[in-house]
Amino acid sequence: MEKRVLVKINRDKTELSLHEVLDKIKELQEKNPDMDVFFDGDQYAICGRVRKAPE
Repeated sequence: MEKRVLVKINRDKTELSLHEVLDKIKELQEKNPDMDVFFDGDQYAICGRVRKAPE
């Protein structure tokens, strides 16, 4: 399953706190219950991936 970048964070110019990033992840999880939402440290972005349907 392919991940999508939902929010790209500028590593050099951000003033976001960890708390703000976690709040944004929680907000996106609530808006997208069919997705796994997570922080990708390599891309420095909040990403989402459609959850696999149970078989």
